[in-house]
Amino acid sequence: MSSNKTSDKVKKGLKTATKLVVAKFQLGTIKIQLIVGGILLLLLLLVVGTVGLISVILEDGEQQSGGYSGVPPGQAQVSVEVLQYEDKINSELAKYDLEEYTDVLLALMMQESGGKGNDPMQSSESYCGSIGCITNPDISIERGVIHFKKVLEQSNNDLKLALQSYNFGNGFIDYVNNNGGEYTFDLAISFSQKHYQKQIELGNGNQFTCLREEGKQYNACYGDIKYVDSVLKYLPSTSDQTQIAKGDFNSPLQRELIITSPFSWRDIGAGQEHHKGLDLDCNSPDSIHSAKDGEVVYASRSKGYGNLVTIKHGETDYTSYGHLSAINVSVGDNLEGGERLGVCGTTGRSTGEHLHFEIKTEMWGGQIDPQEYLGL
Repeated sequence: MSSNKTSDKVKKGLKTATKLVVAKFQLGTIKIQLIVGGILLLLLLLVVGTVGLISVILEDGEQQSGGYSGVPPGQAQVSVEVLQYEDKINSELAKYDLEEYTDVLLALMMQESGGKGNDPMQSSESYCGSIGCITNPDISIERGVIHFKKVLEQSNNDLKLALQSYNFGNGFIDYVNNNGGEYTFDLAISFSQKHYQKQIELGNGNQFTCLREEGKQYNACYGDIKYVDSVLKYLPSTSDQTQIAKGDFNSPLQRELIITSPFSWRDIGAGQEHHKGLDLDCNSPDSIHSAKDGEVVYASRSKGYGNLVTIKHGETDYTSYGHLSAINVSVGDNLEGGERLGVCGTTGRSTGEHLHFEIKTEMWGGQIDPQEYLGL
């Protein structure tokens, strides 16, 4: 009897132990499930948070890309002297939530000074009414940003009107508002003519120098009538290369084309400057030929270019040929592609015989790289 009782106790003990082991195992399994579930929940929260953050970033980027009309964002093509002020310009614009205009003001500074001097944004006149009162680049940028902000607001965010007003002064905004309310090149010309004539009548005409051939042509020497295009040309996104058909250009020289200086930034002794065409090797008496059919719209001497011929091939399609030793055409002549127009030379700002060749979308601006158009 005692042995049977002992056996029963052992069996009961084994059953109890088994139940305890099973219970502990089940409890451990539940704990593991809870831990795994917690980890999965944490990972899910991290994924959702990351997706939300990326969405915010993308939405913010889209908003900034459309912050202003007419000039899509993109790194301004400016000199290293200008780029050194990029952070300062951006931080000043940030004070007014205008950071999207950083490239525009880099281009503006490039046009104003090339980043040189103590007043690189030429802010003195708008700040104190006279040239040279600012002698610190930081102050120049601070005041230049304030002036740009004012003209931008007054022009209802019309960027072209704001840029031209930065050059002409706030009076140009009132003039435009009284004459249709929208910036046009013709209004820039008439405003300049009016104020130039007024200064002549006051005996101050000798204080103004026409900056461009068009200024002389229109007797519009107050300010820079081409200021808008001059600034925007440094923004690559505004380039209108698509309007010029490729593949229909003749060689301007009847010889192998050798590039001696490409379309690029360079320093030939006077600091960084943008070379707006191709320099092609040639020697007098090599003849120079029209690259396409077109009408001669300029055939005379021009500062820097020396003897220059410009041909209009379409509404926004021009070629220019500089440093010629002789010009064989006149304004109004209609030329066929390949027809002779002059002789290779080294007139103007030149250190040796070569042809300076440009392709552009305007008579005096909008230069683009000719290399691919000539198959080089």
